[in-house]
Amino acid sequence: MDENSEEAAITHRTVRRLKKKGWLRKRLEVALPRFFAWLAVATWRVGGDWRGMRPIFSRIVAHLAVFAIAYVVLVAGSVHWPVLAAHPLPGALEVGAFGEAALPAEATPTEILAPEGEPSSPDLWAPLTRKTELHTTIPDRPRLEVITYTVQLGDTVQAIAERFGLKPTTILWANPAVEDAPDLLRIGQEIIILPIDGVYHTVQEGDTLESIAEKYKVDVEAITSCPYNHLEPPDFAIEPGMKLIIPGGEKPYVPRVITSYTGPIPEGARGTGLFQWPVLGYITQGYWYGHRAIDIGVPVGTAVRAADAGFVSFAGWTDVGYGYLVVIDHANGFATYYAHLSNIYVVAGQAVERGQVIAASGNTGWSTGPHLHFEIRYNGVQQNPRAYLP
Repeated sequence: MDENSEEAAITHRTVRRLKKKGWLRKRLEVALPRFFAWLAVATWRVGGDWRGMRPIFSRIVAHLAVFAIAYVVLVAGSVHWPVLAAHPLPGALEVGAFGEAALPAEATPTEILAPEGEPSSPDLWAPLTRKTELHTTIPDRPRLEVITYTVQLGDTVQAIAERFGLKPTTILWANPAVEDAPDLLRIGQEIIILPIDGVYHTVQEGDTLESIAEKYKVDVEAITSCPYNHLEPPDFAIEPGMKLIIPGGEKPYVPRVITSYTGPIPEGARGTGLFQWPVLGYITQGYWYGHRAIDIGVPVGTAVRAADAGFVSFAGWTDVGYGYLVVIDHANGFATYYAHLSNIYVVAGQAVERGQVIAASGNTGWSTGPHLHFEIRYNGVQQNPRAYLP
């Protein structure tokens, strides 16, 4: 083929392409306006009925979301993540077996947790692992010394003892003023709190460890081995004025003694052994070691009645905390005490009947509020009144 023929062929193909482009351009000029017109109509229709189409679109979106989540989970599960790979954890016994003394000071967490036989890895990207503790227990830490506590409004010996994890008797035996009047705490009063249960003893002239141990019914070793006493072996020397804690020590209870009537006993003045409530009220303090009675809260001036028949063995003022007091001897081993009175209506030696009004309640003596302090004694030993009252 000569050069003229090749040029003619090229020209022919070029003309055909141009014609084809022209035809496409004409088709697009016709089709595009129709397409945009159709799109506008469709958009208008969808927009006009959007509220009706909303449930269908919601379903479609929800299904697509479920498929998308499932796809992501499947893809993520099949991916290997070398950065997150870590050495297997040792068993609980192996972890617990490590002690501080057994670990080198320069050991890193990775070295501590690496299984035996494997070198520790300095990989800073590897995650640190530790033994899982599902429960954390914070132990009660004992006090290391004797402290003082300032009495607050509403405090009682029992409440203070419970606050510091002690027995009420420990509060009494560390504070002579409280021991004499356990129900007479004053706001602002400072009391001694021991770190453990026991007796707080002040060494007197002539005291020995043996005599102190015998007095409080403990072994000498209980005193010498107590770390709070700071006694130095081998002689464990003590001197007057030194304060010692006697762990587990006990003090005998000494009831308050009232001089009783010594005259002739009225004939027929004998109790039945059956007691009634002397007043009707609410119990403000129950019976316990330091308070061997019950306190019944009533207004001042409330009539106080004899719990049983008998005769009055004491009626008057006392200096041992009872304030105005009436004692009835029931001539059968029992005696009842009615304390903190405001008025007394009987005299010593007078016979009384069960239920007879003998006094008016009050707030005298070592009292922190109007109430009746009521005791029942049998052969001089204080009993729990609740065991005898109906």
